[in-house]
Amino acid sequence: MDLILTFPAGLFKGGEMTSRVWLHQDEHFRPGAELFRTEREVNLYSYSATHSQLLLRSDRMPDVYERLPTTLEVLFSPVEAVQIQELYRGLVIRCATEKEAARVYDGIADYYDPRPAYLRVLVLASEKVTGYVVTGGVGWCEGELSPMQPSFFHTFNAYDPLWPVTPLAGVGGEFDIASPQEVAQAFLTGLPEKERRERYRYVHVLTAVTERDGRRSRHNLGVFLTETDAEEAMRLVEPHVAMCWIEQLPAVL
Repeated sequence: MDLILTFPAGLFKGGEMTSRVWLHQDEHFRPGAELFRTEREVNLYSYSATHSQLLLRSDRMPDVYERLPTTLEVLFSPVEAVQIQELYRGLVIRCATEKEAARVYDGIADYYDPRPAYLRVLVLASEKVTGYVVTGGVGWCEGELSPMQPSFFHTFNAYDPLWPVTPLAGVGGEFDIASPQEVAQAFLTGLPEKERRERYRYVHVLTAVTERDGRRSRHNLGVFLTETDAEEAMRLVEPHVAMCWIEQLPAVL
């Protein structure tokens, strides 16, 4: 019994997509109401300054795959203030009571006075330790996450056709950018099978259009690890082609 929801009520078990919930309306946040509960180990996983998104994750564990075959993620957005732990061994998320919310807002009154109407105080409880997140909404998703997919909350979008390489869209800490040495090692030894692809590095693709007998053809000329090398190659190519340009793309490791 890994995941219990008290709004909407229900019990979810393992599977390809066992649950997907997003709560953001006033009726979802009754003071004192329990929203989410899990006995799994949950980690602070990612933050994006874009839309102030905060992501917690309980990942699939290969050594106990039959018991924990799924990945569980919890997203808060937008986040205005937090007091959280790096690791929770079991987690309960509930709406703060009026007294609890008042104490939290007393502590951040210099920044949020008066209290914005769209914000809610959610209490995070684990092993007799409590913290809070002041947020506009919370949601979670549990299922089988592909090694090529960085998060349930950041998937390919046809309106922004670039492969997602970070757990959350937007500006983050970029701690998952691979070094040139890691890229070189991946080419030399290959990538481990079935492991999550959690590192990436942007490469620079030089593309040119040639013209012959009145017909144009497009060619991808090369992939360069540094922008400086790509620009030098483009300088050498430009006199010989109809046009050329550099595109920056993520190489997923």
